Amino acid sequence: MEKENTAGSWAADDRAADDRAAEEWVRKHFGLVPEPQGSLTAFDGRLVVDLDTRLVTVDGREVQLTRADVKLLRGLIELGEGVHEPYSIMWKVYNAPFHPHELKFPMTVLKVKLGEPTWIVRTEEGYGLRPPELP
Repeated sequence: MEKENTAGSWAADDRAADDRAAEEWVRKHFGLVPEPQGSLTAFDGRLVVDLDTRLVTVDGREVQLTRADVKLLRGLIELGEGVHEPYSIMWKVYNAPFHPHELKFPMTVLKVKLGEPTWIVRTEEGYGLRPPELP
């Protein structure tokens, strides 16, 4: 005999299936490529980003980030070491020419979530990732 399911769990299953179907339709009709999956590692493993779970490990400490945080962090890692102009970051992360001022808040949020000492540097030229010195 099949176990009766509550309306809440049916709804959750239906939403997940609907989300997958909608995502597939958009990809098929607009030629969009899905976000890369797997993990990214930077600075000899001191910074690890699991793109599937959005779990970030900073010097062995786990940090839970939002999808937007992970997208920004991934863009910074892919741009490589050094400081990058805000416009370069905006194009890499958001594929759009937003005003550089709009990058200030998400960078501040990411900086706080990654913890102290800071992993994100800000200069007159822009922003970049830099591992803090080990004690």
